[in-house]
Amino acid sequence: MMSRRELLASGAGGGVLMANEAPQQETDAAYLSRILEELRGIRKAVSFQGAQAVAQVRLAQRTFLKNTGRFPEFVDVGFDIYESIVDWLITVQQPVTINRIADGKYSVALFATTIVLRPDFPDNYVGQGYDK
Repeated sequence: MMSRRELLASGAGGGVLMANEAPQQETDAAYLSRILEELRGIRKAVSFQGAQAVAQVRLAQRTFLKNTGRFPEFVDVGFDIYESIVDWLITVQQPVTINRIADGKYSVALFATTIVLRPDFPDNYVGQGYDK
């Protein structure tokens, strides 16, 4: 029978130790790979074209908030902005709740505000926030 010291000093013992470490390294590599993929997905969502439309709506919300102390119930937008917001919601995996409001216009919920599609306005239009 070999002692523990002799076993580790020989090549057989070293091979056992390395065999135990290899799966851990592969697991770490796979884990880091998944983290990298998720970070790339986040970067894509943040740099997505809809992020600019969301930023424009946030600016309208901020202006209303500073003037009244609360978020607006509605913000009117043109078709391109509306479409970009819906795309952004899908990209960042947020619920997309498209509805029709009382006057028949399409709307989507974004944060604490309802975004109202106004096809009769210019495509890149973002209106001021308002309450009804």
